[in-house]
Amino acid sequence: MDFVIVLLLLLAVRYWWGEMPIFGAGLANRWLGWIALYLEGIPAYLVGVLLPSLALGWLSASGGQIGFGLPILILHVVVLLWVVRAPSPEFVFDALHVASRQVEEPDGGLKARQNQQLRQLLATLHEDFFVYVLWYLLIGPAGPVFCYLQRQFEQSNSPALDLSYNRPDFGDENISRTLISPWLIGLAVRVSLLLLALVGQFKEGWRYFLDSLKAWTLEDGDLLHTGFEAVLGTDAEGDFAESSRQWLDQYEKLLSRLFFGWMGFAAVLMLLS
Repeated sequence: MDFVIVLLLLLAVRYWWGEMPIFGAGLANRWLGWIALYLEGIPAYLVGVLLPSLALGWLSASGGQIGFGLPILILHVVVLLWVVRAPSPEFVFDALHVASRQVEEPDGGLKARQNQQLRQLLATLHEDFFVYVLWYLLIGPAGPVFCYLQRQFEQSNSPALDLSYNRPDFGDENISRTLISPWLIGLAVRVSLLLLALVGQFKEGWRYFLDSLKAWTLEDGDLLHTGFEAVLGTDAEGDFAESSRQWLDQYEKLLSRLFFGWMGFAAVLMLLS
């Protein structure tokens, strides 16, 4: 069941025209805001983030036989549709192709804009989509819910949701709210870089993947975009507009292979579980 859900979600995000529908926007913020009215610091974190994740994990594990598993299937789908905020690669690449056709002479500004848009696309895909796919595959629906609530908790401006709230000042030893989600997302980024080596040029991709294990301080978009360029190599030669279009086509095809790599990764995890 998990593999089929992930397969359909990967295909939908890759080939959906426009952004996927968003469900339950603001629900997590309202939940955490309500928690902050009654609790603060570590108790607020335990009840606001960990308790819903653990409860969902228990419900998913214990309700598999109810109604032939249909209620749990619906629960899994609803959870993923609630947390996913995936952009549309199709829309982004169409916009990039339109911009490249409008410039016939070498334009450093166009190239910089293309690179920036691609960095943003890759970063958003991993921060708002692949991270949830990965943790869903690893621990079920509790995984993406924990990731989502954790990110909302870290981004909250409420003092009551600060883990060091009303605690003695120990200087640099205070617990930070920004310790966990970069590592959750970073693991999904490294999985993608490993898959890039498998679906692209293995020698260059594998070397870059190993280097990325030491580079956790780099921005996700920069790390991913450089990984794509390492696998793709240099731009095509010839007419500027044509070479730009060829490079974008190669980039888009590699992104498609990355999505299929994630499908294969999901299949392997399901076989091992």
